[in-house]
Amino acid sequence: MKRWLVIFGALTLLVLGLVTWVRFGPLDERTAIVFRDSHGSIVAGEKFGVRIGDSWQEANRELRQHPGITPGFHYAGWSEVGPKTIDEGILVGETMTTYRDTSWRNGVILLKLRDGKVAGIQWNYVGPLYIDT
Repeated sequence: MKRWLVIFGALTLLVLGLVTWVRFGPLDERTAIVFRDSHGSIVAGEKFGVRIGDSWQEANRELRQHPGITPGFHYAGWSEVGPKTIDEGILVGETMTTYRDTSWRNGVILLKLRDGKVAGIQWNYVGPLYIDT
């Protein structure tokens, strides 16, 4: 009986310590988002190293330097040629582009672009237990 109480107490302390570390510990931003703020959006400030107002090129470079983040889809209005674009794929007008976080965090980041500048950032992180079907 006494042995069981010691094991139960140790496991309880371990779980409480883990919960406290996840809630208040020094996690990198993407890991913290999985546990604290798994989805959301901003139209001012900074997220994932990308600031609202950054050019698409700067945002693309910043996001792609993180392991596991890969480009996703470009939405309506995105074109490398034609009257809606200017040099190097920077847009005139509004569009969106996504990035997939294929790490264990399993998430999607969406950049809203206006005239080639980041106008908004949305994210949805479903975590490691989600299975794509």
